Amino acid sequence: GSKVKVDASYLSPHVNLASRLEAATKQFRVPLLMSEDFVKGLTGTTQSNCRRVDSVTFKGSNEPMCIFHYDSEPFDSLAKVKGYDGLEQLLEECKVEDDDYTRIGIEKEEIEKLLSSHKVALARQVYEKGFLLYIDGEWEKSKVVLAMWLRAFPGDHLAHVLLDRIREQG
Repeated sequence: GSKVKVDASYLSPHVNLASRLEAATKQFRVPLLMSEDFVKGLTGTTQSNCRRVDSVTFKGSNEPMCIFHYDSEPFDSLAKVKGYDGLEQLLEECKVEDDDYTRIGIEKEEIEKLLSSHKVALARQVYEKGFLLYIDGEWEKSKVVLAMWLRAFPGDHLAHVLLDRIREQG
């Protein structure tokens, strides 16, 4: 021992959060998750490659926290991936007739235009819209938007997980 004692209690919440984030990577099927505070400290360019994943309240915390994923792969690669077991069935469950888009308040043509854009920032707006609808509890709308996203980017684990969660909510 040292004569100088260090109070490491200030580290404990950060270590716990890191552990919780690491455990959540398995649920979201991604290699890395980050807290909102961490993402705020990143450069603007790096932040632009981060997507919100969910709003969660980890054990030991009272406040919900938005968690993020860093998209290290270009979106083009997500478009080329075949997809996952059960994806076709999931997308079939989310299928909406053309006249129902208007009924539920989804601008189908606008979303299709964004998805077909070769500008990643525009296409990402579709995921963000589906995510915000998910956070707001607008399950039917979120399901439709995220399904459109997954048809364009079938390799996206995050949208698949969100759709699975919506399906579990009934």
